[in-house]
Amino acid sequence: MIELGVIVAVIIGIGQIAKEFIPKKFMPIVSLVLGVVAGVVFLEGAIEEKVFYGIAIGLAASGLFDVAKLPTKKK
Repeated sequence: MIELGVIVAVIIGIGQIAKEFIPKKFMPIVSLVLGVVAGVVFLEGAIEEKVFYGIAIGLAASGLFDVAKLPTKKK
């Protein structure tokens, strides 16, 4: 089984490449779909577990950059 961190890193990389072709507002959806696909293909277990982990992977991949963009309160 491939480590989850490696899958997240690969999805982040694919997402960065996809930004060239897809509007940025759709990137969380793209990451989510890529996560579900990766979960179903690369993880072991029941299909429900694979989809759940895939959703978590996709959200982790898309949320990693969104946290850095949080607005800060200017003083």
